[in-house]
Amino acid sequence: MCYDTLLTLDGTHIRGYLLTRLIGHGSFGAVYEAKCNSDTIAMKVSTEEEDLQIEASTLQKLYYSDISPKFHFTGRYGPYHIIGMEHLGYDLEWIRENTPWKSCQRPTLIRMAYQMVHCLQALHEKRLVHRDVKLSNFALSHPKTPGNEVSVKILDFGMSHEYADAEGNLQEDPRGYVFKKMRYSSYDVCIGCDPAPKDDVIQAGYAILYAGGFDFHEKLKSPENELMNWKRELIRAPGETLPLMLKFLTPFFEEVGELNDICPVNHELLKQRIQECFSEMDASSDLVLTQEDGYPVLT
Repeated sequence: MCYDTLLTLDGTHIRGYLLTRLIGHGSFGAVYEAKCNSDTIAMKVSTEEEDLQIEASTLQKLYYSDISPKFHFTGRYGPYHIIGMEHLGYDLEWIRENTPWKSCQRPTLIRMAYQMVHCLQALHEKRLVHRDVKLSNFALSHPKTPGNEVSVKILDFGMSHEYADAEGNLQEDPRGYVFKKMRYSSYDVCIGCDPAPKDDVIQAGYAILYAGGFDFHEKLKSPENELMNWKRELIRAPGETLPLMLKFLTPFFEEVGELNDICPVNHELLKQRIQECFSEMDASSDLVLTQEDGYPVLT
């Protein structure tokens, strides 16, 4: 009964905020836009207490990193567990779906990829692994400057895990997720390895291809052996495996193929390889969100 009503909380007041509209939902629960006078936030409402507590803890650890929604509060509302957090703009999958030919232009894709890796860098520096990296789990900040500059932020940390303590000792996750059954997991995870920081990067690689026009969702429908072979060859021989329109990303995927579970991910080197994919521009330069014919345009 709780989950049935989870998607119909519009008009409800929680912690002084009015839930004005549903902006997202999934197995985790629902996210609402919530307003209190001139203040607008996002409020996640869920029946899953443990996952929400972990997400709240992760958001607090990342508060000063500026790569995730700012944490405001956590608590309960009746049978639900809630998090109040910064309200972000469009997620990157929405941007892709509303871009002509469902493909971001090369300069946009390069800067998007650079910022996605930057987000993972801040996460991994806190000894956190996301484990659910996909295009819809990145979103844009709201434009706050006259030039409409925006930044990419990572969200949805319900499946995240602090994989090591301050001394570097590995820590088990008692929740017992079976990640090898997730079809968008990396090759190593699909054969039974625990998700590590490098697997976040590999999943980000899939998201970058998807944003660049490759129909990754269609690829996921492939027979199991075909999909596994593609995942293996993408990082073993990217120059031969990448679709023609995205072969310019070969330097990045070659570096991804060098990652392993022993050595820490060198995020700065990954960002350097992204720059090498399109040397005509500065990959670290700002993304700009404008409107054209009533639709948002990310450049």
